[in-house]
Amino acid sequence: MSDANRPQLKFPTNLRTLTVRNIPAAVDEAITEQAKRAGRSKSDYLQEFLVATFDDLIGNFIRTSELVALMDREMARMMDAELTESPYDTGLTLDGHREFCRILGILSYAELQRIMMAGVPHLSVRARQLEGLTRLSQGASLYAALLAEAATRDEKTLLTLHRSLFHMMDEEHFMREAGEFRAAMRLPPLEQ
Repeated sequence: MSDANRPQLKFPTNLRTLTVRNIPAAVDEAITEQAKRAGRSKSDYLQEFLVATFDDLIGNFIRTSELVALMDREMARMMDAELTESPYDTGLTLDGHREFCRILGILSYAELQRIMMAGVPHLSVRARQLEGLTRLSQGASLYAALLAEAATRDEKTLLTLHRSLFHMMDEEHFMREAGEFRAAMRLPPLEQ
């Protein structure tokens, strides 16, 4: 890929220098190989990786919100499931997080906080839907709150979300789960 076609980083000014020490040799080798395959220097590759990872609104919120951490533990308790320990083992990819933000129009931590607060009373709905799982990823409570938020929207938004992020699930099943959230929120069923 030529430099002209590479995505431009969002932070071209106000840059900082970061030094990382004591990386295991196997990790350094993996970074070297991946940077080489991408046609980038290790420094550029790591910079792009770090910016992509820490420019992730949902990922950052999952890793820093005490409410998400508390509600993740509560959901795991409701489900009698183990909560994963690593804050990087979230259920969705960076692209999945961007899609949630794009489809639901989320632009800030304040919006995520509002969605999380509104979703807390409905976490038990998602816990029932996920019954039988023995492991729960960090951020599961936020994903549940995001699904509850999506359920308040119109059918077109829900179908867009299904096609983009939940296409491995049958559409009818996805819409039924959205309907369960709507019922818990005392919203009328969607016209289908």
